[in-house]
Amino acid sequence: MTHEVSRRHILQGTAALTFAGLLTAGFAPLAQAAEAATPANLDALRERWVDQITGRLLIDPADPDFKAAIASQDRAVDKSVSLLAARPGRMGVFTDAPFSSEAQMVTSYKRLAQMAAAWVTPGSKHQGSPVLLDQILGALEDGNTYIYNDGQAEYGNWWSWEIGTSKAATDTLAILGSNVSPDLIAKYCAAIDHFIPDPTKQFPDSRGKILSEGANRVDICQAIIVRSIVGGDTARLAAAISALSPVWQYVTSGNGFYADGSFVQHTTIPYTGTYGVVLLGGLAKLFSLLGGSDHAVSDPSRTILFNTVEDSFAPFMHDGLMMDSVRGRAISRTQERGFDDGAITIEAILWLARGVDAANRDRWRSLCKGWVARNKYSNPLVGASIPRMALLKELAASAPRAAAETAGHSFFPGMDRSVFRGQGWAAALGLSSRRTTWYECGNGENNLGAQTGSGMTYLYAGNQGQFDDDFWPTANLSRLPGITVDTTPLPPKVEGEWGAATPQNEWTGGVTLDGTGAVGMHLIGPGGTGLQARKAWFYTKDMVVALGADIHTASGAAVESVMEHRNLGADGGQAITVDGQVHTAAPGAPAHYPRPSWAHVDGTGGYLVLDQGDLTVLREQRTGSWRNINTGGTPDAVSRQYATMVFEHGTAPTGATYAYALLPGASAKDTAKAARTAPSVLRNDKVGQGLELDNKTTAALFWAPGTVGNLTADGPACVLFNGNPGQGVLAVSDPTQTATSVTVTIQDAHYRRISSTAGATLSAGRDGNVTVTIPTAGLLGRTMEVTLHR
Repeated sequence: MTHEVSRRHILQGTAALTFAGLLTAGFAPLAQAAEAATPANLDALRERWVDQITGRLLIDPADPDFKAAIASQDRAVDKSVSLLAARPGRMGVFTDAPFSSEAQMVTSYKRLAQMAAAWVTPGSKHQGSPVLLDQILGALEDGNTYIYNDGQAEYGNWWSWEIGTSKAATDTLAILGSNVSPDLIAKYCAAIDHFIPDPTKQFPDSRGKILSEGANRVDICQAIIVRSIVGGDTARLAAAISALSPVWQYVTSGNGFYADGSFVQHTTIPYTGTYGVVLLGGLAKLFSLLGGSDHAVSDPSRTILFNTVEDSFAPFMHDGLMMDSVRGRAISRTQERGFDDGAITIEAILWLARGVDAANRDRWRSLCKGWVARNKYSNPLVGASIPRMALLKELAASAPRAAAETAGHSFFPGMDRSVFRGQGWAAALGLSSRRTTWYECGNGENNLGAQTGSGMTYLYAGNQGQFDDDFWPTANLSRLPGITVDTTPLPPKVEGEWGAATPQNEWTGGVTLDGTGAVGMHLIGPGGTGLQARKAWFYTKDMVVALGADIHTASGAAVESVMEHRNLGADGGQAITVDGQVHTAAPGAPAHYPRPSWAHVDGTGGYLVLDQGDLTVLREQRTGSWRNINTGGTPDAVSRQYATMVFEHGTAPTGATYAYALLPGASAKDTAKAARTAPSVLRNDKVGQGLELDNKTTAALFWAPGTVGNLTADGPACVLFNGNPGQGVLAVSDPTQTATSVTVTIQDAHYRRISSTAGATLSAGRDGNVTVTIPTAGLLGRTMEVTLHR
C-alpha cells in the first residue's frame, strides 16, 4: 500500500536527543575515544550493548512515535506470552514453534529477545515485570535443556544454529544480565562454543567447516563478541574482534568488497542491498559498541569500510529505497521490499557515523537526510524499531542539510551493475557474465527470476512504488523491461540454486566519462535455448539509449526485446500514446504499430524508436501472488495494470536488431520534439555499437576490432571520447578484464601530447589520426582516462 507521508515530525526541528546526548548515553565515536569517559570492563560493554539494541536510553516518553513503537512491541510480546508452552517445554517453548524445526527454534529465541527488550524498555507495560522475567528465564532453561546445548548436532539450515539462534540468545542474556544464573550463562556459552567454536568458520563439522565470509562472518563474530562479554572471556572477545578485519579488505574475485565499489556474496551474486547491508549494519553496531573501550577496533584498514558508504551503498540508494538490482532473491519477499532495505541501509550508515570524524559523519547524515526527505512513498518511522526511530529522530535534529542526488554514471565491473542518475530520475541495469550469474534462487525464493540478469532496466521515474508496489508477483517475468528473451517457457530454478551457473559470454563491461556512460553485455540467455544478443546502453543527462544487435537463437521459438513493462498501479488507466495517437485497444489485446517514431506513458516519460522497428503495445491487468514467486509468501491475490512495449524479432531470428531511447519524465509534447533530434546511431552490429551523443562526444562499444564513428579499436573495448580542437579526453575500459592494453585510434584529431598517470602512449599520424594505447592489466574492467592536447 502506498503511504503519502508528512515529514514535519521527522525533518523539522524536534526535541530529539542530540549527538552530545547520545554520547552521555554511552555511544562514543572512535574519533572521540581519547576524551570520552568510556567503560573499560566487560559489564559496562554489556550495558552499552543493551542500550544499543533496545534504545532504552534514547526514548522520549512524550513523543507519539515512540509511544506507537512501544505499543507495537508490547502487542508482539503479549502474543508471544500467550503462546508460551507449559513447562517443561520439551517439544518447544512456544506452542506454535516446535523444536523439530530449526527455523522455529530461531523464531523462539527471537521472541525471547523481544520479550527481554520489553522488560527493560521505559514506558512498556512489561518493564520490570517479575512475571515476564520468570517466563523468559524458564524458556531459556528449557531451550538449553532440550535443543540448544553443547551436545546437540545441527540439522537443517546451518544458519539457524550458528547465526540466527546464537545472536538472539546472546542478546537475551545480555539484556537480562545478572538475573541469569552463572550456571545457565555457562551452559549457553558452552552451546555457542559448540556451534561456532571459531569466528572465522561456518557449517557443522559433518559438512566440514569452511571459512565464513561477508555478513555471515560479521554475524558469527557478533554472537561470539556478545557471548564473550556476557561470559567474561576476553580471549574469545579479542579473537572475534580480530576476525572482523578480513571482511572489509578489498577482493578481486569471489565474495566481498571490490575497489570499484562492487559487493558480491555467494560468489556470483551482486548483493550490496541485502547481504552487504547486513554486513554494514553488523559492523556499524560493533564499532559503536567497542569504540572508546579497551577493545575498540584499531585496525587502520577500517577506513576501507568507511569508504564503502559512498562507494558501494550510496550509489544504489534512490529516494529512500535500495535498488532491486542488488537485492538478490530478496526481491521475492513480501515483507522485504526496496524501501525496507533502504531504511535498513540508512540505519546502518547512521550507526557507523558514530565511529568516524566529523566531516564524514556530517556528509553521511546529509545523504541520509536527502533520502528521507525525498521518500514520498514509505514513512520510515512506521514500523521502525525503537533504536532505528531514535536514530531518525536524532538525524532530523542534526545540523547538516539534506544532500541532493549526484547526477552521472557509476559502473561496477566486479558485479556487472550500472547506475545512472539524471534530474529527478535514475536507471539501473541487471546484467550477467562469466563472473555474475543471471539470478539467484534458493530456499524456495525467487525460483522464477531467471531473466533479471538478461539486461533488465530498472527505471526510477514518476511513481516511487514502481517496483515496491507488488511488481514482482504481478509482472510478466518473461517480459521484464530492457531484456531480450527467447519465449521458450523456462522451468523454475532453470539454472539451479544459489547462482552456481554463469553464462560463458564474451564480455560485459562499461565506461564512464564526465557524467555520461556506455555499458554493454554479450547476452547468453538462461535455460540453454541458444539465445544470444549484443546489448548496449548509453547514458546522457536526459535519456538512456538502448541498442541490440546480432540477436539469434537455436530454439526456433519467438524472440522479443522489451522496451517497457511498466507497473501502472492497481487502478491503472494512464494514457499510452504512440506517434500522437492514443492507444485504445482493449486491455489484454495487443496492438501493432508499424515503424513508429515515439511513444509515451503518462506519469513515466517518453520513448523514441530509433531504427524504424515495429512496436507491439499492450495494456493488461495482471494478477498473481507472492506465494507464486516465494514459497514463504502470502497466497493472497494482488492485481496491477501494466503498459508493455515490445519489439518482436520473430522465430529463429539471425542478426536481428533494435534501437530505442528512454526519456524519463518527458511529456508527450517533449517526446515528439525529441524524436526530431534523436541521437545518431553510428553502428549496431556484432562488431560494434555506438552513438554520437552530441557534436563532440562519441560513445562506442567494440565486440571485435573495428570502427564506430571516428573511433577505431584493436579489440574488445568500451570507449567514450569527448574532444574539441584544442583538447580531448578519452575514457577506456577493457570489458573482458583479460587484455594487457587497449588501443584506440581517433580520426582527424591532430593531438600531439598526452597527459596520463597510467602509462598511456600516443602516436600521431601525418593524416591527423591519433593512436592511443592504454595499459589495462590489473584494472579489472575499471575506466581509465587520458587527456589529449594539441
